[in-house]
Amino acid sequence: PHALQRIARWTLSSVFRRSDEMTKDITLKAACADTFHYPQEWDPSRGTLDQFQRRKGFEHHLGKGRTKNLNKGVLLIRFEMPFKVQCLRCGMYIGQGTRYDADKKKVGMYFSSPLYEFAMRCGNITSPEISADGSAHCNQRFVIRTDPQNDDYALAEGLRRKVETWASKDSETIELVDPETRRQMNNDPMFKVEKTVRDKQKERSDKERLADLQDLQAEREDAYGLNCALRKVHRVRRKEEQAREEEERRAGKPNFGLPLEPASEEDRREAKAIAYKTNHDRIEVAARRSAALARPVFKRASAPGAQTPGSAIAELVAKRRRLEQHARMARAFG
Repeated sequence: PHALQRIARWTLSSVFRRSDEMTKDITLKAACADTFHYPQEWDPSRGTLDQFQRRKGFEHHLGKGRTKNLNKGVLLIRFEMPFKVQCLRCGMYIGQGTRYDADKKKVGMYFSSPLYEFAMRCGNITSPEISADGSAHCNQRFVIRTDPQNDDYALAEGLRRKVETWASKDSETIELVDPETRRQMNNDPMFKVEKTVRDKQKERSDKERLADLQDLQAEREDAYGLNCALRKVHRVRRKEEQAREEEERRAGKPNFGLPLEPASEEDRREAKAIAYKTNHDRIEVAARRSAALARPVFKRASAPGAQTPGSAIAELVAKRRRLEQHARMARAFG
């Protein structure tokens, strides 16, 4: 027995020696920040732990101001929100785990457990009208106290707890038995049997659904084939879109302010069925009459083949009247 004790003692000492060598110059930053880590070489007779760490070259990220109010019992620490809360001034929701620089202070005792108070400020950017001191930040004062009686935190000032509830039926999970149901199960055997049967049926249906999902996943294990099929569909769609864009580019910009529907076979048949009736003889007579009216009454003799200014003007006038007559006929018979 003595030999076994000596071997066990030697094994433990070697393990501790090896761990000390591995973590000689490594300390947890969170533990160092809250002064929960006490190095082996520290002695209370040499001063406070902050002074000892500062002499070693370690400076707290909060600086020397961390202990400036220590004579009043206030220590500056990093505090994490234990649950989701809402600021009563600006209405911002603060998530669980959000960190603040808080003043830690002991405010009382609950039997042998100390009661601590943590005070901090809201850092949400808001308007000066909402801000507590008219600055760019909300700066609402938050006060949180420990509540060892209920194993919780008490919100004393500036905060409101956000209560989030959920139903097991919505999340499709197994319902946990509450104290009232457990008491009823203990007093009523038939109720206990019904409850157990319902839970077993739900468990059986969940297993069947899980097996179906696993089979479906097994059928889709060929990821390469699915990827090839999906890429093929994308290639066909992309080629169609490129062909459509090329056709629109060649057609040019439309002459209408509103977009037109694509042409169809029915539209082509209706367009071919329309016949425009134009009286070309009447148009020709009107053109000759316009030319005769525009021709001067007295003509001056001119060389053969030469064109006089009067005749050129008459031809232009006749041409213009002919065009106007064409337009009128088109509007009349169109």
